[in-house]
Amino acid sequence: MAQNNMKQYKKQPIQNHSSATNSNVTEDKLGIPNKINTCSKDKLLEFTALFLKYNKLLTSSAVDLPEIKATPIEVIVHKASNIGPGILVEDTSLDVEGTDIGINIKWLLDNLKDLKGKKAVWRVLLGFRQGDLVYVYEGAVKGKIVNKTGNSEFGFDPFFLPEGSQKTLAQEKPDSVNARALAVEALYKGNPLVILPIIMEWDGPWQ
Repeated sequence: MAQNNMKQYKKQPIQNHSSATNSNVTEDKLGIPNKINTCSKDKLLEFTALFLKYNKLLTSSAVDLPEIKATPIEVIVHKASNIGPGILVEDTSLDVEGTDIGINIKWLLDNLKDLKGKKAVWRVLLGFRQGDLVYVYEGAVKGKIVNKTGNSEFGFDPFFLPEGSQKTLAQEKPDSVNARALAVEALYKGNPLVILPIIMEWDGPWQ
């Protein structure tokens, strides 16, 4: 279990530290980080394109952070806490009806053939640490699992059919059904899902 309780804090303004003289400042004038940590080149390319829609240049690091085995919220808070202040981290999960997959995407990809027709929610969380708090933003898309249609660098895109769409994510991914785009939108609109205290230590299981 985490050493910190998961008490939610009321929404509060992000503190702007962009006027600091440090040349390595990673926040824009709104206090939103413009640096993301990800080891996925494909995710970095997509996030870079999404940030450009807000006229923001995204920089990156590729620190392979160990991940705890916990809820998606706890995972993102732990990652943001330990990467340090002012750097975005992301986490992807897929909630499939009648299963307990969540963040276990590797298991999912090996078992998609058995999940056809199941309702699902693709969820992307973005988080960053500021002081002793972590701001978490969410993008979520409802849909269902279908036969593989299309090709994509993202594992389950060919199997995920967004609600109201006739094409899988591999065939077409407009921002309206792109959980990453929706998470970035929430970030720039200043709509955090939760604001939680940092989790620096963890004595539970790991992925």
